[in-house]
Amino acid sequence: MLEITLQLGDKVLATYETGNEDITIGRSAGNDIQIDNLAVSSKHACVRKVMNTYLIEDLGSTNGTFVNEKKITRYELIDGDRVIIGKHCLLFNIHADKNAAAEFDADKTMILDTRKQRELLDKNR
Repeated sequence: MLEITLQLGDKVLATYETGNEDITIGRSAGNDIQIDNLAVSSKHACVRKVMNTYLIEDLGSTNGTFVNEKKITRYELIDGDRVIIGKHCLLFNIHADKNAAAEFDADKTMILDTRKQRELLDKNR
């Protein structure tokens, strides 16, 4: 689960709690997190869940995306990261998915679909 707190200065504007795989951030109304400010591009950035991590990616915005005061194009978020978009700050609170962790056993060998595995091996010979 991901919790994102949108701030302007010391003022909390909104808090978003989501389990979505993709989250869009920008000025346009179609974004999951809309920041109505001219310093923010219409489609500014997106956050994607990949396995058990979250990646934030700048979508070619005019003013850039900053994580912990460093400009990024793509970055793996960790709990407590502060993302600056325009004059706004997004604070990321990443809650571990206990169910996914319980189902995953790193000591077990994954069984591949035999047909698909053969096709892959044949392509690389």
